[in-house]
Amino acid sequence: MGLVVGKSSGTTTAGLDEADATRYRLTEFPTEQAAAFAEQYAQLCMTFSPDTSSTRRTDLARYASAGVDPECGWSGEGTSKAVSVTWDGTAEKLPEYGDHGRYLGVQVRTDDGTLTTLTVPVYVQNLTTGEGMRIAGDVGQMPLPARADVPEVDQSDEVVDDALSTQLQQKVLPGYFAAWGASDATAMSRFITPDATLTATTGLSGRLTNPDIGSVVALVPSGVQDTDPYAYGVGQAVQVRVAVDWSDAKGVAVRRAYRMTMVNTAQGWFIKDIRGGVLDEQGGRADSDDTDSAAATGSPSPSVSASPSTSAQSSKGTPQPGKS
Repeated sequence: MGLVVGKSSGTTTAGLDEADATRYRLTEFPTEQAAAFAEQYAQLCMTFSPDTSSTRRTDLARYASAGVDPECGWSGEGTSKAVSVTWDGTAEKLPEYGDHGRYLGVQVRTDDGTLTTLTVPVYVQNLTTGEGMRIAGDVGQMPLPARADVPEVDQSDEVVDDALSTQLQQKVLPGYFAAWGASDATAMSRFITPDATLTATTGLSGRLTNPDIGSVVALVPSGVQDTDPYAYGVGQAVQVRVAVDWSDAKGVAVRRAYRMTMVNTAQGWFIKDIRGGVLDEQGGRADSDDTDSAAATGSPSPSVSASPSTSAQSSKGTPQPGKS
C-alpha cells in the first residue's frame, strides 16, 4: 500500500521549547483533547492518494513539529482512505516532555476494511487550556490489543415466570415498543408508570420502526419465588429481558436487546424503566485465537471527520493544530 511507519524523530529536531514543560505545570494532561487531536492527525495520515498529495502534505504540516515526516510514512504510491478513527483509551507518558506529552493509541479503519493501531506522540503546551498542541514525532504501527474471554454469567439463582413472560410478550410490550419507537407520548402513557424514567418516556423518535417482540424473560423476585402460582402484590417490580426485531431507516431488520423494570398495578403491568443491552450468559469468545493476529473487519467505529475544525470534540472543545 506504500506506507512506512515507525521512524523515530529526535527531540532536537522537533523545534519545541522544553522550557514550556516547566512553565505551564498547572493541571493534568488534557487527555481527551489530545486524543481528539491525535485522531484528526491519524485520519489525515491514513488517507492518501497521488492526486491529493500536495494538499495532504500541507494539512499534515499544520499538526506536526518540524522534524516529523511530512508524508506521515507514505511513500507516494497507492491510495487509502480512513473511514473511522477512534482513540483506543491508551496514553503513555512522553518522558522528554514530562506532563506535557503522551503517546496515544489510535485505531484507524480504512476503506478496505483493515483495522490499524497507530501510536501518535502528542505535545501540549498549555495544560490549562489545551492550546499549543503538536504531533511531536512519527507514528508507529502496533498490534491490535489482545482480546480476552468473557467470564460466564452465573444465572443459577434466576427463576423465570413463563406465564408472565408470555403475557407481557403478547399483551403489553407490542403496544409499548410501537409507541416508544415513535416517541408517541400519548400512546406511551397507556403503558408507563407515573414515575417512569426519562428513557422509558422518551423513545427513539422514529429511528426504528415496526417492532416485533422476540424472546421475553420475566424474572421472579426472590420474595415471590415461594408462592405457587407466583403472586405479585400491587407495586411489585419485576425485571424483564426483551429482544425486539425492528426495521431501520432503510427497511433493514435489526435486533436489539433491552432490560426493563415493570411494575404490577391494580390495572395490570406497566413499564417503569428501560435500558439497552443484555449480557451473554455463556461468555467465552465468538472468534478464534487466530483472529487476534489478523486484521479486524467488523463494523466500523464512529467516523471522525478529516477536517481539523470538525473532528471529535471533548468537553473543553475541539483542539486546533498549532495554537500557542
